[in-house]
Amino acid sequence: MSMIWFKKRLQILKLNNLTERYYKLIVNKTILLIIIILFVASCRKEGHPNLSISEVEWKEYSNEKIGYSVSIPEVYTVQEWEDGRGVMFRLNGNQPMMLIRFGTEEDKHRGIWYNHEPIKQIELAGISGEYYNYYHFDGPSGIHTRSYVIPYHNKNLGIEFRTIEIGPVEEKILSSFTLINQ
Repeated sequence: MSMIWFKKRLQILKLNNLTERYYKLIVNKTILLIIIILFVASCRKEGHPNLSISEVEWKEYSNEKIGYSVSIPEVYTVQEWEDGRGVMFRLNGNQPMMLIRFGTEEDKHRGIWYNHEPIKQIELAGISGEYYNYYHFDGPSGIHTRSYVIPYHNKNLGIEFRTIEIGPVEEKILSSFTLINQ
């Protein structure tokens, strides 16, 4: 009788041990999931601080290959890629404040405006286009982006702002944008 009692007790202990490990596994995975959710949720940024228009010195940027020019703050550094189809304007070489992109819907994989619905109709350089308001994600982090997009040479030409708001500096950039190869 003591042997039967011992075997039953051993089975109960094994079940309790398995149950305890199972619950620890669930708790650990739940904690990990909560940490990941909090990390991803905290990686949305409203944008970079806007510049004060009273402190901005202006310079002209022209992209002869695509066919546009625009006035930009002198503190912006310019980084072109894809033979000028993409241009990033960074504040003092660091924060990406603005981008100008020239492409087609095939560029969806870049996470730009093609993956979003337009909010309203706009006019840029005398051409009717669309305004987009969305979060652009590079990996787990995202930044509030506003894009002004027009059709141009059978593609789309868009100015993306990654600032907190569209303020006087951004308005001046938009109003200075001209097409030079129509």
